[in-house]
Amino acid sequence: MNRFMTRRRAPWVALSIVTVLLTACSAGSGGSAIVASASEDAGGGVTSGDVPDNAVFLTYHDAAHGFSIQYVEGWQVAPSSDGVAIRDKDSSEIIRIVAAPADLTTYVSGTDITALHVQPGYRFENQGTVTVRGVDLIHLRYQILSAPDPVTGNRVPSFADRYYVPGSHNLAIVTLVTPQGVDNVDAFQQMIGSFAWS
Repeated sequence: MNRFMTRRRAPWVALSIVTVLLTACSAGSGGSAIVASASEDAGGGVTSGDVPDNAVFLTYHDAAHGFSIQYVEGWQVAPSSDGVAIRDKDSSEIIRIVAAPADLTTYVSGTDITALHVQPGYRFENQGTVTVRGVDLIHLRYQILSAPDPVTGNRVPSFADRYYVPGSHNLAIVTLVTPQGVDNVDAFQQMIGSFAWS
């Protein structure tokens, strides 16, 4: 079932912020540690990567590639030659524009999923179809590790939701990433629902 269809919040334990060290490299190895994401505290504080319920959304317009999408105010916007990456610590919203393939299903299973295997911590969860604004989109869900923290080098186990949005001549690949244990369902539903070709 599409996780956007049923939303279930798990009760949080009454702790301040819980950070669990899963794996650490030996001293001087130059490697990075893998840590689980912090959970919400009993007082309602936000965790790393959690989008608050009262977040303000702005709209990013890309005239060169002909699309727009909403993002959370305060997230860092980094345009690229093939789209844009919008990030806030361990959460991200990445849009990549490619030429429309002749057969989208074959492209997803034969090209894109194969390319995802090289991402650190990649683990396939499921593939299906979701309806967004009346359009059926191919949807992938998988696990990856976040980019290394610039200070500590830590990587956070994360979930990624990937959507393939066909246009007249191009294909938008929209990837929304959030730390495991963080509930960004509503925010991510708003993001993918706001994507529009111009």
